[in-house]
Amino acid sequence: MNSSCLTVLLTAFALALPLRAATPASPRAHPGAPATPASRLVPPPRLTPATRAASTLAAATPPPTSSSSSATSSSSSDFRVTTAFPKYVTADIEFRDPSGAKWPNFFYGRPANDTGVIRPDAAKPQAAFALLCDKMAQPSGDQTRKVLGELCTPGQPPAVSLDIQSMGPLQVPAASAKGTPGSSTATLQGVLDIGGRKVPVKMETTFRHHDGGGAEKNTAMMLDGHADLKASDLGLKALPAAALITVRFGLTAYPESAASVKPPKK
Repeated sequence: MNSSCLTVLLTAFALALPLRAATPASPRAHPGAPATPASRLVPPPRLTPATRAASTLAAATPPPTSSSSSATSSSSSDFRVTTAFPKYVTADIEFRDPSGAKWPNFFYGRPANDTGVIRPDAAKPQAAFALLCDKMAQPSGDQTRKVLGELCTPGQPPAVSLDIQSMGPLQVPAASAKGTPGSSTATLQGVLDIGGRKVPVKMETTFRHHDGGGAEKNTAMMLDGHADLKASDLGLKALPAAALITVRFGLTAYPESAASVKPPKK
């Protein structure tokens, strides 16, 4: 072989080396599998800062949990209306003349027995209790200016009682912007007794849960109800028979656990 032929062969060999290096290697396949052409090879996607952050956040976010298992409600707790606890005044009943012609009458007292219960549960609402308000504010002096004045002998006011026998559906408002529900409402049905005169009533009542603190240290359920009656319903003669008289009651009820909590030592 002369020198010119050897030069041509070496030149051709040198030109072939870059072409082999530039060809991408096929992935190692299972023995016997056909080779993958280079035109079918797809490069892996490039991670941008945005996709990298999204992948990190998805990995760090815990799976959602069921809200029903963690949410608890105290609305099913029973609140007692009894003479055992507390020993101070927890109820009041008042009578008002919406026209302002007569001054109001205020009566106050305590539960009438130890069987009262209030269950402000939206699923199974229940209320059955009795109040005896046998003390009246300002019992002495001229009673003619008051709405029940003709029924009040100076120094001997009539005893007023309220016997609640049933409770209608509990209306529970949606949670406020702070995440806490507002006051619930329901209609309580029973009998109002004024000095022996019994009047059926439907009291539109607000239920407000108290978590303790302030003047009332105990957990409690505070009720505020009202109904409009006619003067003739109450046996009043000094007012027109159709004159409206607004009857309102207030009550503070407590859970059974409140009676077992000892007050802090001073």
